[in-house]
Amino acid sequence: MIERLEIWMAVACGGAGGAVARYALSHWVVRKFPMGTFVVNVAGCLLIGLIVGSLQQREWLSPVLRHLLIAGFLGSLTTFSTFGYQCVQMLIDGNLQLALLNVLANTSVGFAAVGIGLWLGAGWTPAGH
Repeated sequence: MIERLEIWMAVACGGAGGAVARYALSHWVVRKFPMGTFVVNVAGCLLIGLIVGSLQQREWLSPVLRHLLIAGFLGSLTTFSTFGYQCVQMLIDGNLQLALLNVLANTSVGFAAVGIGLWLGAGWTPAGH
């Protein structure tokens, strides 16, 4: 029970750090291209690859620290790193079709969901405003 609580707390603490890092980097914008988001996504992908790849060679992190870094910090910094890792792992496992489906589904359904959310949100205003 204590170990589970430690892992939940590690994810929460790592998540706070990742959110702050993402917020700080998201303000790095060059003209109309969102450079901060690009840098966060690429850095998150590099970091998850480094951490998971090195853990496959040798367990050098405790479960609590692993959760703090991967699920907490990187998960809050960018879920794109998890998405990237999962796609690459599918390719390594020989599941090209599944990897392509994952990319197409996440991008097309994600973009559509943003559009629907914008459309729904534009029609909704809080009471009294």
